[in-house]
Amino acid sequence: MNKMKRLAYTTILSAMMSWTAPQEASAQLGSLIVNMTSPASGSTVSGTVTVSASVTVIGLLTVQGVQFKLDGANLGAQDTSAPYSVSWNTTFASNGSHTLTAVATDVLGLQFTSNSVTVNVANAPPPDTTPPTVSITSPANGATVSGTITVTANAADNVGVAGVQFRVDGANVGAEDSAAPYSASFNTTAVANGSHTLSAVARDAAGNRTTSAGVTVSVSNGGAVTRIEEDNPAVSASPAGAWVRRGAEVATFSGGAAGSSDIAGATASLTFNGTAVSWIGLKCSICGIATVSIDGGAATSVDTAGPGAVGSPGLASEPVFTVSGLAAGAHTLVITVTGTTTTSGAHIVVDAFDVTAGGGSAATRIEENNRAVSASPVGAWVHRGAEVAAFSGGGADSSDVAGATATLTFTGTAVSWIGLKCSICGIATVSIDGGAATSVDTAGPGAVGSPGLASEPVFAVSGLAAGTTHTLVITVTGTTATSGAHIVVDAFDVTAGAGIATRFEDTDPAVSYTGAWAHGTDPRASSGTYAEAQTAGATGTFSFTGTGVRWNGLLNTNNGIARVSVDGVFKGEVDTYAPSFQLAVVFASDVLPRGAHTLTIEVTGSRNPASTDTWVLIDAFDVTP
Repeated sequence: MNKMKRLAYTTILSAMMSWTAPQEASAQLGSLIVNMTSPASGSTVSGTVTVSASVTVIGLLTVQGVQFKLDGANLGAQDTSAPYSVSWNTTFASNGSHTLTAVATDVLGLQFTSNSVTVNVANAPPPDTTPPTVSITSPANGATVSGTITVTANAADNVGVAGVQFRVDGANVGAEDSAAPYSASFNTTAVANGSHTLSAVARDAAGNRTTSAGVTVSVSNGGAVTRIEEDNPAVSASPAGAWVRRGAEVATFSGGAAGSSDIAGATASLTFNGTAVSWIGLKCSICGIATVSIDGGAATSVDTAGPGAVGSPGLASEPVFTVSGLAAGAHTLVITVTGTTTTSGAHIVVDAFDVTAGGGSAATRIEENNRAVSASPVGAWVHRGAEVAAFSGGGADSSDVAGATATLTFTGTAVSWIGLKCSICGIATVSIDGGAATSVDTAGPGAVGSPGLASEPVFAVSGLAAGTTHTLVITVTGTTATSGAHIVVDAFDVTAGAGIATRFEDTDPAVSYTGAWAHGTDPRASSGTYAEAQTAGATGTFSFTGTGVRWNGLLNTNNGIARVSVDGVFKGEVDTYAPSFQLAVVFASDVLPRGAHTLTIEVTGSRNPASTDTWVLIDAFDVTP
């Protein structure tokens, strides 16, 4: 019976097609109604979704297949059996609006199109794993530099460069530059004369980082190197008889000879004037361990063990210890034999010393918010910005309160006070090292806020003792030759201030945190920000390159106790409680071997009995180059 029905259907269809067009035949036999069933129109899709449609047959027609379309183009292959659907990987489509339809084909080849469905594709962008590119463009590799120079770099990224941090010998120089053209100011007088490596670290918003190839420059700021032999009167050895003179039978020595001792406690001392010194000694198979101290500071252990046998060809003296960044002036270096060794002997050899003279007359700029500057009383000084005048570093401090003081402590031979002369500026007195005060009238014709008004040197003194700490005190008198008595302190320029440190803020990338640290703001903090934690075990670690470091903190009534370590060696606990709010150097390690170091601060969760809580605050770090 079924065969007879199909035969009849085929006969009727053939007869109809013999005298009419396919469209007319289809119309007489029925139609196909196609409806999109998924996804819903107006929906948002992502990833892989199922696109489906239903087909309703009206009359005698049959469905040959359904072809889905995306924006008019075929989506997958035709589906020839119900239920009709196709899998759509939306990640191959752009984010935004797209149109889906379904086209059903009957046995005569005629097509019936569904209603259209509009969807919004919203796929998360793929993770950015491409690091930026960066290269130093100035100065050129091999260049000789002096004074303050500008270091520049080119950086690019597939998404965008978030910032470029410049470095000298691995230590950050200035703040990260977040906008092209990327540059930083480098005061070369802050490092020793000689070879140094410049680099730049570019990062993108995803945290990808790239460090540029290093550019080597030679810093030459006029400091000549003088060789001082071991028999120079500037070198003294004790006790008598503990040191033996050695010659060419041992090694090749500067000047032909050197002093040697393996007696524990024996010392060799050099008194010199300069900003850097190198001990020229010997590394050999019977050489031992010594300690070296500068100006009575903490001793540094120096192991002079080496593979060379005494008397072997080619064995020669070499630098075994170097320290730089010393204040210009007189210093004392002491080498002490320990009697200990990692070889078969404990001999310490002193051949000569290379002393670098002062770095010339280049000045170091110290801003008003540097730790070397203190203002009193609290509240007497107000921070001013560009609305007043063009200031060095963008801001300055101002006071018209009689008796208010601003004090700079520095090491150098000359200093200039960078202030403001204006129509409402008044009279101050300036004294150096407690000497007689000099009256300085800062009155000037420029009106506050007028175009072109800028800070300038208002007082300078030179001829100060080299290598000595000095104090400059500015005192507001409250008197005036104008309509106001304001005294403005913008910055100071210190000449030969080799001991001036580089400031790293709590938010600098060189500082890393573990545990529950938060960043807060306070106008009294350096750059206005600080980091704080009160949970035991929280740590803040500062990575730096230099010969000294100071942790600048904020002391208060609710502060606790922290543990401090340098290069993994525990240095002690620090109580940061104070009966009132204070800015202070919480910890200092001023004599470190030149090179890379880490300072770690750990919250203990304990406190002084007088404190109300256990907070530990990090304001900034100062690094001596």
